[in-house]
Amino acid sequence: MSDPQMKQFTGRLRRIDRIHRQGGGFEAAGTLGQSYYTRERERRDQRSALRPALVVLAVIVIFKGFLLASNGENAYREKVATLKSGSAVERVGGFVMAVDPLALVVAGWVKPLVD
Repeated sequence: MSDPQMKQFTGRLRRIDRIHRQGGGFEAAGTLGQSYYTRERERRDQRSALRPALVVLAVIVIFKGFLLASNGENAYREKVATLKSGSAVERVGGFVMAVDPLALVVAGWVKPLVD
């Protein structure tokens, strides 16, 4: 025969272990418990999609600035024009590589480095 209190006790222990595995538990007020770190991770996960997109955009603009500085603006515009008259993939490349004011500013900054 098993003791009913022992069954209840082991059941409670299993439930507490399950809650702890899922990240729950007692946290005293003013302490840095599991919920503090979990909330921080959730905040980092929410903003993580924007940062890589901005990095890719910055790399593209800097790349375009270097190409503008090394080729010259007229030659660069001609190459982009030939891209825009090509296949669908080339037209997308022509759209992405089109001259914009920010790329012109970067080209002005890196022109002394390229010459």
